[in-house]
Amino acid sequence: MALWNFFSSILPYVDEGARPAIRRAFEKARIVGNFAIVQGLIQIIGFCSGILIVRTLEQRDYAWFTIANTMQGTINVLADIGISVGLISIGGRVWQDRHRFGQLVNTALTLRKIFGAIVIAVATPILYFLLARNGAPLHYAALLIGLVVAALLFQLSVNVLSVVPRLRSDIVRIQTIDFTAATARLLGLIALMYLFLNAATALALAAAASLLQFAMLRSYAASVIDFKARDNAEDRAAMLGYVRKLAANAVFFSLQGQITVFLISLFAHRATSVAEVGALERLAMIFAVLGNVLTNVFVPAFARAQSPRKLRWLYAGIAGGVIAFSSVVLVAAAVFPWQFLFVLGNKYAHLHRELLLMVGAAVLSSVTATFWELNASRGWVAGSWLYIPLTLATQIALVPFVDFSTVAGVLMFNLLSTVPNLLLNLVLSYRGFGSLQSAPA
Repeated sequence: MALWNFFSSILPYVDEGARPAIRRAFEKARIVGNFAIVQGLIQIIGFCSGILIVRTLEQRDYAWFTIANTMQGTINVLADIGISVGLISIGGRVWQDRHRFGQLVNTALTLRKIFGAIVIAVATPILYFLLARNGAPLHYAALLIGLVVAALLFQLSVNVLSVVPRLRSDIVRIQTIDFTAATARLLGLIALMYLFLNAATALALAAAASLLQFAMLRSYAASVIDFKARDNAEDRAAMLGYVRKLAANAVFFSLQGQITVFLISLFAHRATSVAEVGALERLAMIFAVLGNVLTNVFVPAFARAQSPRKLRWLYAGIAGGVIAFSSVVLVAAAVFPWQFLFVLGNKYAHLHRELLLMVGAAVLSSVTATFWELNASRGWVAGSWLYIPLTLATQIALVPFVDFSTVAGVLMFNLLSTVPNLLLNLVLSYRGFGSLQSAPA
């Protein structure tokens, strides 16, 4: 507010012709700043929830929670395989038409539920194997699997419905829903911490938070789109076209995103190694604020922009900001490892080298995700399938040199595996901008 008042006081001294552009720039900066502050608070609440779980659960129990939570995220991504790309790309053109937008959202919901059912059927046996491999009793593994499936029933719809306020740039609504769900989960964890908190109750609270998000998003979406609109055949064909283009890439990407937990679950000689990887990954939530600002503010703006000149400026500003922020976090982790590890508790205080490897991998992943979201929002995805052979070639070359039974070895493998996708997305961006026609000055 003080900065805005200062700007208002100096505006009369600015050249009259430049005032409208400067006013718009400051207004946009104020909106983004307010969003980032509130979103930072939401992520702090989520971070506190994660750290509370890390510090409260025994390492074996936290290892089971990590495996179940990781598989839940993987299934959620696999149930998408290009649907969200089509939803954002098409939605950027039809979001102002209540009936037409309703058709698009209903089509996406139908496809996501179909793919979700298929992925759950395939992934459930794998989840049980990983839990049993790390010592989970049969009845407890069955309970964790049931809770994962219950949460997914709501998440499959949440990911689609969340596009509605994003494309409408209803930032306040987005923050209200996120803040309410995050706060409810944290309060539940605090209450159960003094009664009974284990992997099952932590997953149950996460499922309850997803239900709350679904209810709020459904209510909001019903007020701005037509849920009675039938599925649109053209939308379905367009989304399936994206699925065909991105299916192999999405499957591989989702598995790569969780590869550290999968590898350590399979090759580690003790379940506590899984807990150590899971605990370190909680620190990567520091990038969640950046990711939410990117997803809810900048990517929709990039998707709606039509001027090639504006697209170039937006791309440079968004990518440059992410790289600068990521660099600061990486340097801080290298200089102040004790402060980072302190929040995890004494059980994880020895993971100095592992911390730097984890943050390095998180930085590369964050930058890569930024390039990918910008490319996907414009449909610049042709050739993205090359990510698979390039990454596989890199990983095959690394196999003889990596000890997969150690946390450091798995984290190093994960860090180096990210490089091919980063380089490929830079190429996709270059080609995408090259395809744009020159805009008038």
